[in-house]
Parts: sequence; structure tokens; C-alpha cells
Amino acid sequence: MFKRITALMALLAALSLCSCALAQPLVRAGGSFGIAVDAKGNIWGWGDNANGQLGNGNNKRVYMPKPAAEGLDGAQVADVQCGNVSALFLMKDGTVYTCGYNNYGQQGIPGIGSHVFVPTKIPGLENIVQVACGFGQCLARTADGKVYAWGRNSNGQVGDGTRKNAAAPVLLALENIVDIQCGGKFCVAQDANGDLWGWGDNEYGQLTDASRYKNVLIPVRLSVSGRFTKLACGGDIAFGVDADGVLWAWGRNDYYQLGVKSVGEKTNTPVKVDLPDGLAIKKVYAYNSHTAALTEDGGLWTWGGVYHGQVGNGKRPWRDIAHEACPESGVVDAAVGSLQSYILTEDGTVFGNGCNEYGQVGAFPKMRYYVPLWMNTGLNLNDGTWADPKNP
Repeated sequence: MFKRITALMALLAALSLCSCALAQPLVRAGGSFGIAVDAKGNIWGWGDNANGQLGNGNNKRVYMPKPAAEGLDGAQVADVQCGNVSALFLMKDGTVYTCGYNNYGQQGIPGIGSHVFVPTKIPGLENIVQVACGFGQCLARTADGKVYAWGRNSNGQVGDGTRKNAAAPVLLALENIVDIQCGGKFCVAQDANGDLWGWGDNEYGQLTDASRYKNVLIPVRLSVSGRFTKLACGGDIAFGVDADGVLWAWGRNDYYQLGVKSVGEKTNTPVKVDLPDGLAIKKVYAYNSHTAALTEDGGLWTWGGVYHGQVGNGKRPWRDIAHEACPESGVVDAAVGSLQSYILTEDGTVFGNGCNEYGQVGAFPKMRYYVPLWMNTGLNLNDGTWADPKNP
């Protein structure tokens, strides 16, 4: 009997260890690079690496997925968020690691130097449950609703009342925050009451009518408070999904990045994105001038500045609104960077498209500038494997 119990306990312990080794597959996009985590806890990276943003210990460009984030256990990674030339790794224990360029202090580690080539722990950040990156600024949210900010502060995007770059995390005057989002040079947060708070650049109305000034140096309550259940931000744009699942947008629109043609080049009033009625929006992905929305049934709608083929349908219009889902189904996660897009399908395959100047599509062994169709990167995040897809 004792032997049976001992054997059972050993089996349960082994199962427990196996479950701990599993990671949630994810794919993320930075300015011109991609990072993914597979189910076995491997971290992959590809694309531009001139500033060490892939965390693999060097600054060599990577054209197809290779192991990245040297020294980190991917099984302990809860999330990855990418900036223009840097990356943040949120760990399951609530700590945060960083790598990449430090030109604005976005590494959050005073005195560390201009480049960080392997992921390094940011001091002072504990109990973190969410991170976000903009074009040089970073945010971190604690489990009890506090927000830290650091990095670029040219437009007040750190939110500390100054325009001086912050080389270390600064605690902001915000409480009970449940979501944080970074745009290019602005930030938005939502509190437990549904109130939205914004700060930073407001040149295109991305902070709605929060201020008559172009720059907002401390968090202010936005007039659209209480309207949205989900948020997303890109370069100079912001999105909100309301309780009925309808997607709204505001900010800059010169590339139709708001998903509408009916307004001018900017608006500080939310407009309904031109999508078919009845779509249930699961998540919105925005970066610079193009946007993607994932529906509950796995369809991906893409719009904005798509000259490099980021729509994935073989066409390269200068700018456009969404016309149809591409793919129509089977997508479980996606990401958009400066000029490229990624999708993760149900079977674990990662596909890329768009600009490939730095290898950021991840599907070819050398540079191919335009990639207007979804191409297999050879990376499977369910199996934790990579094989050369030998794309034509």
C-alpha cells in the first residue's frame, strides 16, 4: 500500500513538473523584429537586432526564427511586449526583464549603458501583472493597480509632470488600474470604475478632448470614460471595444489607420470602425500606421498603411480600410509591427508578411523587401519546433 501511495505521489509530482514546464504560445512584433514563445518554453526571435532587441547576446540580423532571450526560461514568461528597438519580458513571478536599445532610458536600469544584449532584470519592479511598450516609453502595472513608467518623455508620455527622460521606473499618481496601453508617444490606462486616463502626445486627438494642449504631462481623465471594455493603442491612434462588441477609434487617420474614410486626417471623437455588423472583436493589434482586429471566430481584419503587403491578400494598396477577413478563420493570436504582421494559427504555425528589409517577416533566408502574402516562418509554437519552410 505504501509503495502504491509513493508511486502515485511520484506520478503527481511528475505531472506537476510537466505542467509547470508548459508555456502559453504567443507571438509579438516590435518595430522591425518578432519574438515568440512556444508551448515547451522556448523563446524565438528574428528580424532587426542591431540594438540587441532579440536578447541573443549579439547585434546580428536574424532572417528566420532562432533561439532568443538568452538565459530566460520561456516556461516562466507570462508575456512579452516589444517597442521600436527593445523588448520587455514579464515573468510569472511578477518580475520584468528587458533588452535592446537604451537611448531614452527604456531599459529602466540607470547606468547600464546604451545597449542591453541579453535580458536583464529591472530593479524595483515586483508583483507586476502587465507591461506595455511605446516608441521609447514603457509601463508596468502591479497586481494592486499601481502603474510605473519610464523611458522617453519628450511629450510627457512618462506622466510624471516633466519632459525629462526617466532612466528608472517612476510611480504614477494612478490607483486601481486594470489595464495599461502605450501608443507611440502617449499612454492610456483604465481603472476599475471604467474611467480612462491619458497622458503624453495629443497632436492628433489620441487623448480625445483631454486637453487643449498638444502634450499632456500628467494622467488626466478622458471624456470617453465608461464607454469601453477593451483598449488598444498604436502610433497616434487609440481603439476601444464597447459592451456590444463594436470597435471605435480616434486619433490620426492619414493612412486610414482608424479604419474609416469618412473623417479627415485626425479626430478626437471616437468613430465606428468600418467593419461588418455582428463581428465579435476578441483583440485589437495596433502599432504604427496599420491595425488588425481578431474576431472570436478566428478571422483577422487588417487596415491602414498597408503598402508593404501587411493585409496578406497579395495586394499592396497605399492605404485602405478592411474589406474582408484574411485569413477568414483559424487565427488564435496576431501581432503587428512597424511594417510587418504575424499570425499564429490553431495548429501552432506562425506566418508573417509585409516588409522584410531586416528579415522581420521571418520566412526567408535573405532579404526580400515586399511580402504581400502570408508566408510560413517554419516555426510551430505548439510543437516547439522550427523547420525551414523553403518558401519560393
